[in-house]
Amino acid sequence: MKHTLWILLLCTLTLSSAHAQTPPTTLTDAETGVTYTVERYLPANYPVALAFAPDGRLFYTEKTTGNVRVVSADGILQPEPVIHLPTTAQVERGMLGIALDPQYDENGMIWVVHTAEGDAQNYPANNLVRFYEENGIGGDPEIMLSIPNEVGTLIHNGGNVHFDAEGFLYLSVGDYDVPANAQDLTVLQGKIHRFAVTDEGLMPALGNPFEGISIFAYGLRNPFDFTFDPENGRIFATENGDNCDDEINLILPGFNYGQGEGYVCGGTATGVDFVRYLPGLIAYTPTEAPTGIVVYDDPAIPAWQDDLFYCLWNRGALVRAELNEARNAIIATHEIDLGGAQCRIDIAIGPEGGLYFSMVGEEGGAIYRLVSAE
Repeated sequence: MKHTLWILLLCTLTLSSAHAQTPPTTLTDAETGVTYTVERYLPANYPVALAFAPDGRLFYTEKTTGNVRVVSADGILQPEPVIHLPTTAQVERGMLGIALDPQYDENGMIWVVHTAEGDAQNYPANNLVRFYEENGIGGDPEIMLSIPNEVGTLIHNGGNVHFDAEGFLYLSVGDYDVPANAQDLTVLQGKIHRFAVTDEGLMPALGNPFEGISIFAYGLRNPFDFTFDPENGRIFATENGDNCDDEINLILPGFNYGQGEGYVCGGTATGVDFVRYLPGLIAYTPTEAPTGIVVYDDPAIPAWQDDLFYCLWNRGALVRAELNEARNAIIATHEIDLGGAQCRIDIAIGPEGGLYFSMVGEEGGAIYRLVSAE
């Protein structure tokens, strides 16, 4: 994500525990005829990542405070944070990704990525942390992976975490604004990683493309978010460039996505081996800063079933992308009218099949939802 993305709003909001929806706006998608409503679900303090629990509660991260918050299934914000982790939030740093453990119903475990503060002895670091939650109270945080920022840059942190259907943990890490990192297989930056969670901690998953290491795909500048295609388990990811070639990528194991030292707009970095190179499914120049991404796989809106949805930070647009039959190419994109709302950061599918998305802007921060009106 470009260094301007997180500068827009760094104020703290006073949040109410009362249900804070606004009257819904009813709209119609011109491409599919779907009628839907958009409403503000609740105000929120710079909400970055969203994750729904099986019981319908919504957990989300607050970029600037270091808090994880929870909203009840009927839309009531818990007054106190679930947990607070000391966090530095300059520019693109902060409390970033969140995912519920595949065994959450049994173990109550939640995973987050945040930028830990530095001190006289330690660099700031993007840490992958897990903690236990019960009845809205989190505890026993444990650092599972720490990636220090030794160069002191504030951008290209990546910072999202998700689990696939087999229970493997995937983590996106930006290049820390050091382009050479993206092509260097000896460092964690500029990659998407795949781990097995074991009693001993995180281990490179068996079957990873590079034996004995966690790298799943590389050559990435800032893979802000990613999602799994329920049709085949493949990964779609958003990628933020600097001045050109923001991308939506199909992430395949062991492939190189071309970013790195000497990158040329519309091309690749210096020395990229084209045997394992994959260009983006779509590229934006001028840049649009795609952020949250999800495959819509709920029967609530049949006309959108299996389409790809993602947010554009720069304009707050929500894009619906149609895929080809093989699900390896985008054949058309359509912007969804949000009636004045903005899809700025993350997007998730709610229990009723609605699309929930987070934003910051003139009204501060908020989480909105789009639900079928049919």
